Amino acid sequence: MVPAKKKSTRKKKEKAKRIYESSNSAKVGQSIEQWTFPRNTLEEAIRLIQGIEEKYAGNPTEAKLLPPLVGLKKVNDWRFTRLLISANLYGISSGTGTTAIVELTPIGTDIVAPDAPEKRKTALMTAFRSVSDFANVMDFYKEKKIPEDEFFSNTLTRKFDIPRDRVGTFINIFTENLNYIRAFQTGGDGDKIIRDVDEPRQIEVEDEIPKKKKVEVSIREYLDTCFVLMPFGSKFDNHYKTVFTPSIKEAGFEPLRADDLFGSGMVIEQIWEQIRKAKVLLAELTGKNANVFYELGLAHAIRQPVVIVTDNIEDVPFDLRHLRVITYDVDNPFWGDQLSRSIIDFLKNTKSDPEKSIPQTFKVIDEESD
Repeated sequence: MVPAKKKSTRKKKEKAKRIYESSNSAKVGQSIEQWTFPRNTLEEAIRLIQGIEEKYAGNPTEAKLLPPLVGLKKVNDWRFTRLLISANLYGISSGTGTTAIVELTPIGTDIVAPDAPEKRKTALMTAFRSVSDFANVMDFYKEKKIPEDEFFSNTLTRKFDIPRDRVGTFINIFTENLNYIRAFQTGGDGDKIIRDVDEPRQIEVEDEIPKKKKVEVSIREYLDTCFVLMPFGSKFDNHYKTVFTPSIKEAGFEPLRADDLFGSGMVIEQIWEQIRKAKVLLAELTGKNANVFYELGLAHAIRQPVVIVTDNIEDVPFDLRHLRVITYDVDNPFWGDQLSRSIIDFLKNTKSDPEKSIPQTFKVIDEESD
């Protein structure tokens, strides 16, 4: 028999727990309702609708089928719930909640499956401006340069009523979105705020002789990126410009290399980010460059598909030769055209069947972790 005193203590604890849980739930619900801007970037939200377009042909789809498209497992995962809400706020999809039917909007369709190049560019800006807080701040700074964080934060709180504890999130999402949109804009287009935010900077690229390499910002065409891991130097730079870049675009990907990156932070952090974001990677192993091998290891460790390229098969570790490997011979007068065709075919095949470009070891590790 439980003493009366212990019963009373237990009841008080249970009551306190119920009050706490009830209060906490109310706060969570209140917090979700009060957020007036997405807590995911536009690029992250697009990843969801792009998955719907690729796997379900853009048709209305049950929410419970969508988490795997963004690397999640459960429909009630708070990260997935938040992503659905973000996609709705951007106006690129409709339907939220675990039992919802999620459907692409016309804006979302123009982003992931446009029938003309200009439609994607316009739709991206429309999605960004669908969030009134973003549109208002953008209009305010239309012909100005965004000030330093302290002054920007104060302006957001005083003029736009962004809660002080959410200003940091707002700034991160807002600036990342502007950088993303800017990549799709043509040289003279866009407001000053798009051109000025986080301007491209010169980065140091190590080769045999350290030197500074000027960043050339190209206009982005495709949503999916192919991140290229390769050494630097005149020979490889020429290969990248004349063979790799046009071939990657022909395969339907946006080519990106380390010296194309810009923004704040360490270069290796930006490389890691692009390895994670890329739909597929292309690794040039000619010469056994240590940095390339390090980056290739990072890609394989997170099960990213990689197409390997080399002019000498001996430069490819024996354990990786069973993967998709392209060899070329610069002494062949037609080597450029042959390499280009191989890159296009391999990248397209990798997109449709990425498992063949991932070492078996990492597949097993991933399955065991599940």
